[in-house]
Amino acid sequence: MAIIGSHRLRPDANAKVRGTTLYTADVELRDAAVGMVLRSPHPFARIVRIDTRHASSLPGVRTIAHAGTVPTKPLAFSIKDQHLFPTTHARYAGEPVAAVAADTPEQAKAALAEVIVEYEPLEPVLTIGAALGPNAPLVHPHWQTYEKNENRVLRGNICGYNRIRRGDVDAALASADASVEGEYRLASSAPGYIEPRAAAARKEPDGGLTVWCGSQSPYGNRDELAGFFGLDPAKVRFINQFVGGAFGGKILMATEWYAAALALQCDRPVRMVWSRHEDQLNVFPRHGGFARIRSGAKADGKLVAMRASFFFNTGAYIGYGSGTALIATMLASAPYRVPNLDLEATLVYTNSQVAGPVRAPGGPQANFVKESNLDELARQLNLDPLEFRLKNAWVDGDESPTGQKLASVSVKETLRRAAEAIGWGTELSERRGRGLAATWWFSSCGGSKARVSLLENGRVRVASGNPEVGTGSAAAALPIIAADVLGVDPSSVDVVLADTQTDTYDSGVGGSGSTFSAGQAVEAAALRVREKLLERAEHALEARAEDIDLRHGRAFVRGAEDHAIGIEQLARSGGEMSGDGEAPEIGDPEFDESLVESHEFASWLAPSFTATAAQVEVDRETGRVAVEKIVTAQDVGFAINPTGIVGQIEGGATQSLGYALIEELKFDEHGLINADFKDYLLPTTLDAPSIEAIIVESPSKEGPHGMKGAGEPPVTTPAAAIANAIRDAIGTAPHEVPMTPERVWRALEHGVRG
Repeated sequence: MAIIGSHRLRPDANAKVRGTTLYTADVELRDAAVGMVLRSPHPFARIVRIDTRHASSLPGVRTIAHAGTVPTKPLAFSIKDQHLFPTTHARYAGEPVAAVAADTPEQAKAALAEVIVEYEPLEPVLTIGAALGPNAPLVHPHWQTYEKNENRVLRGNICGYNRIRRGDVDAALASADASVEGEYRLASSAPGYIEPRAAAARKEPDGGLTVWCGSQSPYGNRDELAGFFGLDPAKVRFINQFVGGAFGGKILMATEWYAAALALQCDRPVRMVWSRHEDQLNVFPRHGGFARIRSGAKADGKLVAMRASFFFNTGAYIGYGSGTALIATMLASAPYRVPNLDLEATLVYTNSQVAGPVRAPGGPQANFVKESNLDELARQLNLDPLEFRLKNAWVDGDESPTGQKLASVSVKETLRRAAEAIGWGTELSERRGRGLAATWWFSSCGGSKARVSLLENGRVRVASGNPEVGTGSAAAALPIIAADVLGVDPSSVDVVLADTQTDTYDSGVGGSGSTFSAGQAVEAAALRVREKLLERAEHALEARAEDIDLRHGRAFVRGAEDHAIGIEQLARSGGEMSGDGEAPEIGDPEFDESLVESHEFASWLAPSFTATAAQVEVDRETGRVAVEKIVTAQDVGFAINPTGIVGQIEGGATQSLGYALIEELKFDEHGLINADFKDYLLPTTLDAPSIEAIIVESPSKEGPHGMKGAGEPPVTTPAAAIANAIRDAIGTAPHEVPMTPERVWRALEHGVRG
């Protein structure tokens, strides 16, 4: 039986089920102080002064960090708009303004209560509308002085803008036989990981620093932290633990910053473990906002034009917000042929917590808007929504919105297979409906190094900087790849959790690139070990290397399988064998630069294609939506481990179910209202419908074994499919997520066009 491409259980599953897996909060450090953060109670305020003298004198207090004790330079984002601790203004309720390290939690809390921060409250900017209004207060009064990347747009409360334009949209819409326009509202939502943020830090005698964390990007975080504090990166070690979920929320540092700042100022290690409430105040949520869209088509269903504008609330600082806006415009018309386009996205500062790159940033938002609008257009034309999509779906040789030539396109196959599995076209009882949505997504190949070693006991050790964040990409896919190359069972492969001391750099988990990048590095390293193994087998078997195969833990001569020797025996005969590997540098595809403005992500590597079908039942009296089934057909190029892919699709469907129906971070003039999971609703196993995952394989040229990125796409389409299923059931659907019972009921009452 082949190893790669076959269904395999995760090797970390047993320990997680039994509760023996170690997470960052489980790390024990001798004599560690307790770190805690003091947060601003104001959405917007000028910081007049901070006085820590009395707090510092309290029993057990080791140190207090604030803007006056750490470097004054801004953090290294594309706009230099943020400091580790605010220097002049606190810009959102919950923003850390100081941190304390003390011997006990009680002493740390007592010290926090005695830190004097004198604020001058200012009028906050709480919504995008307020931020863009005439004479709006400025979230950053001195924005003109900020350094920024050359292509970053910054003016007033706008901190990002990009546009894609082709053809003559006005003329095309005027010639359309039907057009539909609408405005959509998009709630902010949390990543929803189970493990709150935690970190520990220890100052080392050589002037270095060791940090224990649960990061999606330990190498990138290490370099950023070392650069900020002026430390030698070679002396800064990030030791990643198992991560209890991340979903993009743990790319940016949080507890790591404050634990490190405190540890560098005192003579003890510092542990910082946040409660769920604290974590939710620093959760880097999915961007909320609103969008306007209009699309037009001919009577036969051929799309002729689309205009779409997205406005995203990025919070008090830019963070990683630019990706959401860039991706949204790339998704706004895809994966359909629309000859005339005008697609734009704007990022806006407000006095709320910093939004982040939550799983598939911009994806659920853009697809909810686009697919809802196109469904309404199909119904206005009296066309079947499936046939309408198939008529306009991309095929090989088509161009993306920015002029990228497309290959390995499987849109139609994913649509057909999802529709067939949901029973498209068959009769449904009253109040039930079905809906479809389709999209594309990118793969990414960042920097990644790996080291594979065959030990004398016959076990294989894989060291990769790619962290295991709960997806199974590092824990399962990397052992499968190494085992396939070396002809051993994956159970004999051990993976070293990401640790920067191994010097196996990896750009981290994100952008659907974990296995895509790290898999190629591991395969390259394993191939070097295989060469050495075959050299030993040549002497042991008295045969040429090209005649020897490795399989089932043995080296044997092809055609004479009894003439064999165990790989463990070969390993013992000459000692440990190791090999290093690195992911290749792959350039982005070409595109037409004349079609874009301020766009840094205008072509996509090894794009994948996804379609989701949903079936729902709607209670017309209450507006309650019961999702009965979700089917997602996803083109993964090649499935390294189909079991893992199914898990990603099922998890994406459940996460998108929450985005569609219940999840919403709510804010008032005092800040976040629902900062606990008792108030912030998440879907549970009781809410999850029947989910069917269909794996489509249309190999890419760039990915290992033809694979494409698989982690983000399955969260991008289900919310849109659910919206369209609601419309099919009752003739209308809300133009707002989450589609709560009240909003569905109001859509029925007030006749939102469907």
